[in-house]
Amino acid sequence: MTRNIIRIALTLVLAVPGVALARVPQAEPNVNTRYEVDSVSIAGVSESKVSHALRDDMQKLVGNKYDPDAAEELAKRLRKELGDYTVTVKVKRGEQPDHVTVVFDVERIRRSSFYFRPAPLLYTTNDGFSVAIVPTLETHHNFVSGGYVTSADELLERNMGWLVRYEHRKVGTDMVQVGLEYDYFHPSFQPETEAALALAPWVPGVYRVREVFSPSVSFLPIPDIKVTFGASFQTLDMQYPAPDEQAAHAYTFGVQFRRQEGSRRGLRHKIGADYSLRKASPSLESDFLYTRQLATADYTLSTRRHLFGFHFQGGHASGQLPLYERFSIGNATTLRGWDKFEVAPIGGANLVYGSLEYRYRLFQLFYDVGTVWDPGQPVDLKHSIGFGLAWNNGLFVSLGIPLRYHSVTPTFMFGFRM
Repeated sequence: MTRNIIRIALTLVLAVPGVALARVPQAEPNVNTRYEVDSVSIAGVSESKVSHALRDDMQKLVGNKYDPDAAEELAKRLRKELGDYTVTVKVKRGEQPDHVTVVFDVERIRRSSFYFRPAPLLYTTNDGFSVAIVPTLETHHNFVSGGYVTSADELLERNMGWLVRYEHRKVGTDMVQVGLEYDYFHPSFQPETEAALALAPWVPGVYRVREVFSPSVSFLPIPDIKVTFGASFQTLDMQYPAPDEQAAHAYTFGVQFRRQEGSRRGLRHKIGADYSLRKASPSLESDFLYTRQLATADYTLSTRRHLFGFHFQGGHASGQLPLYERFSIGNATTLRGWDKFEVAPIGGANLVYGSLEYRYRLFQLFYDVGTVWDPGQPVDLKHSIGFGLAWNNGLFVSLGIPLRYHSVTPTFMFGFRM
């Protein structure tokens, strides 16, 4: 039954898009250069979002012969001010002969920030190196990526293995997308996790192989929102408490929101929010039965030199969770300074985490608070502070310091955040 489900899903996903070739037409001379500009306007966004200086320079086109180079330069400046928008210069016939009107047509971009990419390099003194060599090939809305991953940052296990992903981001329209992913990992576990499992018989044990097949379809009703429906077929080669092969097959659902805006005063607002649901069901012939929910929110306010940020994560799960589904914090991005195996060596079914950060140019200060716990356990919040350097391209170097009464050992971290 499971093999039939995977075969049907694979056939549907690969049959939808197909790779097409497009011939690029040759550019023709712009005949509008002999016409006089009657008016200039901006469509698709309120002119109040555009600086007075740029609007004044646009109006300088009026009364002169149309200059395509000058118009394109103004379009570039408009793209820079607005951020996540495309700008197209449209020239329309004027009311009088040999006259035209110029319209800067603005449309919000469906951003690539919706798509997860593993960090190419991370290092912490607690978890060591995490590396992802996953190049991407793009051709006519088809995105194929694949490569090798060894990561100990997010999960309780170190994932070592290979992954292959395929996405088609325009199925008839750019509002519909499909994806397919296959992963094959050989996980390894720390002694702290294996020792804690012996005291928690209700938690499933460790596994030597984790094989994942995940088809999905996504909808972007507006550029700021992406809604995804899919499934995750995971096979675990269990090692403890007894050798066995078990399935963790789940329906998946996710909603993502992204918005980035600028203002005439140089302030930039960036907002992100995600919600994900995974429900392992007997209808998919899953041996594990559980429900897992995770919500995240991020907000940053920045100028040229200053940035203020707030980050939040909250999660709840019920049922029989395999170890990779249990929440864990204490790494290069959450509760920095703490060791995840000291916070909770087998993770927890509940998660709460928050972070505040401030940056001046490259210099960064942060404060983290959070914990994970199981039902019936006390909620023991952990706190940490830290500082470091953070670049706009994602490169960072930082030192996290756990706040406690004894054996305070800072954690050194560096790498890339995608």
